[in-house]
Amino acid sequence: MSIYGHSSGYYRPLSVKEVERIHNTSLKILEEVGFMVDNQFALELLRDFGCEVDFDSKIVRVDRNLLLRTIKKAPARIGLCGRNEDNEVFIEANKTFYSNGGTAVKMMDLDSGERRDAVLMDLAQISKIIDVLNNIHVVHLPIYPHDVSHEHVDIHRFFNALNNNTKHIMGGVYTLEGARNVIRIAEIINGEASLAEKPLVSFITCLISPLKIEHNYVRIMYEAAQAGVPVVTSVCSIAGLTTPITLAGQIAQLNAEALSGVFLLQVFKAGTPVFYSVVPTIADMRSMQFLFGAVESGLMNAALAQLATFYNLPMYSTGGVTDSKSSDIQAGFEKGMGSLMPSLAGAQLIHNSAGLLDGSMVFSLEELIIDDEINGMALRATRSIEIDEDTLAFETIKEVGPGGNFVTHPHTFRHMRTENFEPRVAERSSYAGWLEKGGWTSTGKANKLAKEILEAHQPIPIEKEKLERIAAEFPGLRQIKL
Repeated sequence: MSIYGHSSGYYRPLSVKEVERIHNTSLKILEEVGFMVDNQFALELLRDFGCEVDFDSKIVRVDRNLLLRTIKKAPARIGLCGRNEDNEVFIEANKTFYSNGGTAVKMMDLDSGERRDAVLMDLAQISKIIDVLNNIHVVHLPIYPHDVSHEHVDIHRFFNALNNNTKHIMGGVYTLEGARNVIRIAEIINGEASLAEKPLVSFITCLISPLKIEHNYVRIMYEAAQAGVPVVTSVCSIAGLTTPITLAGQIAQLNAEALSGVFLLQVFKAGTPVFYSVVPTIADMRSMQFLFGAVESGLMNAALAQLATFYNLPMYSTGGVTDSKSSDIQAGFEKGMGSLMPSLAGAQLIHNSAGLLDGSMVFSLEELIIDDEINGMALRATRSIEIDEDTLAFETIKEVGPGGNFVTHPHTFRHMRTENFEPRVAERSSYAGWLEKGGWTSTGKANKLAKEILEAHQPIPIEKEKLERIAAEFPGLRQIKL
């Protein structure tokens, strides 16, 4: 069984002509301005592929026809598998899924409520909670653990997420050796199935705005392509700092950057599963501070969802992010707007959508629970209103008649659990009923739910024999199983 997502794509901030204008501007950028590739091996491949390459400046320019022919080789649909086959998702046009966020360096302690350095135990706990949350479909490695050395952080992050969760694990990798080690662990867990057949993990590689692909990430992208691991070529652009300040200019440049990542992966290996990857943000021009929770980010993610659909490419976008320092009203309205706009526009995999505060610097388990609920509300909105003979309910209305009621009618029983979204955190009882239940705030209720999940839930374990093989091949690996 697989999760198929909800239909989306109702919100259209751009007209068809505006999409085409942005598209043509982006092609001109790649033809005339080009993009920098800081890797000699890749530059030689790109030259042999037909690109114009300046080896001194490391600038690559691509003819638009060559670009468009090449990106068509990228799959329009990417399957992301979990250890539990029920958690497989398919990222494709007009379907919306959510992933949590990363990589926070601080953790909001569940007991004290104070900030502290994030550690590996936090990653295990977050992964365990996400295993039961219905509106987070893919695990995005959430924190950077300060209690693990940099050269071993990749294997520790991926393994302990896999060990405490049965959904697909997506995350950034920092070293080529780390990428190879993660691939090996995923292969052991997969058994006979290859990663191309059953991708348990996917890698996030970062392009640098404006228009640059860094040496180390080129190597990781190539390694992932050879192994069949899906790749995100994430570009975090900042309006007024790394792109033009106008939203149209930023979208045109960011679209060019996203296409450069797709193009390079197809040059490495045609058919490599790669996301059209965008993280649009703005800056506060008074302080030059980077902003994640601005309404303009949601607007741009929605517009870029239209462009992903235009190219028929699976999309990795952003939503549900806030600049608030706590789970307060600001966090609520920034996250709600940021999650809803791209989902309604058809964004396919919306990351950073749960758990993050303070511009993604801090992770909170309470916020993770609250954001799962926000995502559920957004997904209910993308489902829209279903119109057919059964939902129009004429025969039901006729049977009940004037002055009757619908409470006991079979039609009500048939639809009562699916028609409306049922929250766990939002309070809907009367004031007296709320007080009788303890008068919990949303954050307090989320704290309680997080602790209950950590206490009671046990994800399906990795088979003992596979754990023993992993331990034998990687003797220094810390295995946290909650």
